[in-house]
Amino acid sequence: MAAKCTGVARGGTSVVSTAARRPAVARESRLRIPGVSVRTASAGNGIKPSSLFSSRNWRSSGERQGVVAHAGTKPTLLLFDCDGVLVETERDGHRVAFNEAFVQKGLPSSLNWDVELYGKLLEVGGGKERMKHDFSNRISEGDEEMKKVVEEAGGLDELAKDLHALKTEIMMDMVNANKMPPRPGIRRIIGEAAKAGVRMAICSTSNEKAVRAVLNSVLNAGEPLGVTLDDIPIFAGDIVPKKKPDPAVYELAAKEMLGDGWKAQTKDCVVIEDSRIGAQAAKSAGMKCIVTLSIYTESEPFDDIGVDKIIDCVGNQGEERVSLADMDLNGPLWN
Repeated sequence: MAAKCTGVARGGTSVVSTAARRPAVARESRLRIPGVSVRTASAGNGIKPSSLFSSRNWRSSGERQGVVAHAGTKPTLLLFDCDGVLVETERDGHRVAFNEAFVQKGLPSSLNWDVELYGKLLEVGGGKERMKHDFSNRISEGDEEMKKVVEEAGGLDELAKDLHALKTEIMMDMVNANKMPPRPGIRRIIGEAAKAGVRMAICSTSNEKAVRAVLNSVLNAGEPLGVTLDDIPIFAGDIVPKKKPDPAVYELAAKEMLGDGWKAQTKDCVVIEDSRIGAQAAKSAGMKCIVTLSIYTESEPFDDIGVDKIIDCVGNQGEERVSLADMDLNGPLWN
């Protein structure tokens, strides 16, 4: 059962404290992750390019069946970030997986992303970009051991690519082992959107394979929601040349899902994000944005971005912070 959220949010909005819902930090081992089968990346199990647009039916099952459960003016699209929105993955998922990948690849023992450092590195969008940023800083500060590792790998790009593939496999094992439950209320809001026929998508800087595993775990974490994995397209990883805070991933989702005239419809799209760079991307794309603060983003500044609502979580039934009905395009939330 998801942890209950309680407390007060910014701007006087009644929400809950994130401290009450923080999951326990996963115990890290420099050799293994207890209870998780870790595979080594190889040519045989590397990440395959995503076939994002070849097999998607982008209508929700509710839309296909003609179900309309929401009488207001519905969002044209409801777009979710993945990490920190669907699941609290950053601290106890991605960070742990990165550290395990560093160990398995024999990187210097000094390379360990603790909770504080990883929080700072999250200011850089994208896992490969995050590694290149940190490794470059270490080399510029005189880390000869790291410099040698990078040279032997054929450069920063090759090292980051190789490590990220392994990290993704480790992360997938953690997700498949049900180490990270959905955030409070996220299944509820997906179910409401499915019943109302609102089209949904995931827009993330993370690897598409990992995002797909997280989404699948969320959809299958309880009773059927009336929507399947194939109903929700995923725009993730290197599908765009620039990552958040650049709006490219949200613009791509709108273009692919709405077709001609998509630019005029972005104002009617709603994004649920958890971070400053994610909110910047959404607002730069001209979309409405609700921020659900996560472990690493609860202290980030948002006042200068113009986000429409800041809450601590979406909220389970009976504890709702926001519902699909609240997202009525003509409703008070946006005014």
